[in-house]
Amino acid sequence: MSNEIPDSVKDALRDIGLTDYEISIYLTLISKGPMDARELSEASGVPYSRIYNILTQLEKDKMWIIKEEESRPSRYFAKSPDEALIIAKKQYNDNFDKNSNKIIHTLTPIYESHDTPIKIGLYIHRGRDICLNRSISLINLAKTSIFIVSSDFELLEIFYEDMKKARARGVTNIKLLVEDHALEDKKYKEILKKYNEISEIKSRDQVFGMAVVIDEGEDAFIVLTQKFFEKPSYFGVLTDHIAFAPAATFYFNYLYDTANEIKLS
Repeated sequence: MSNEIPDSVKDALRDIGLTDYEISIYLTLISKGPMDARELSEASGVPYSRIYNILTQLEKDKMWIIKEEESRPSRYFAKSPDEALIIAKKQYNDNFDKNSNKIIHTLTPIYESHDTPIKIGLYIHRGRDICLNRSISLINLAKTSIFIVSSDFELLEIFYEDMKKARARGVTNIKLLVEDHALEDKKYKEILKKYNEISEIKSRDQVFGMAVVIDEGEDAFIVLTQKFFEKPSYFGVLTDHIAFAPAATFYFNYLYDTANEIKLS
């Protein structure tokens, strides 16, 4: 096998499920071209007594190589790396789904049959500036989407420049949910007109505090403002529980889908 292929590539192939012998055969075919079994054994260092079993694995099960039936003796060809990896990824996903369904179906009833406390990290942010900075940091991290609930004009005004930058860098799925009364406030209505150029906007008769959800559930931050607490006036909640942000996304979508369309003239 050619020695110019870096060890990091061999490690990567090992990490996605190939054995050392399979790696040796595949890289030999990549480096030297089609060969028959005996040539491959000599070039790759794989014992001839093992070569056919490993070739069968690579051809039939993992589908990284192709066997040319017409030639005698049969020759083997490497599939291109991109094609082989697409196949490997599909096989992994299919296998993962099949096994995860089996695991969930079998173990969930056992897990739920007794009271098991779940240890999670719950993070509380107190104070206006801390909550604002945390919210802005999420906006700046967003890659695909930003969903915001807000009943506070001042917060939307502070967020606007970062939201505009997010839109400019390719975050196109931006949704804003506000309270109906915002449409009656001239100052509030002006900022909503600016947001209308970069986002979809809907309203409800009442929204609960403020929330920022990014990338359809990768992360979320919920803030309760002075409407609910006199002291502290801003009270933000984060958790590292895996279900928190997806649940926030689900709830946002429920609120947004049942909200009112608005017209900003």
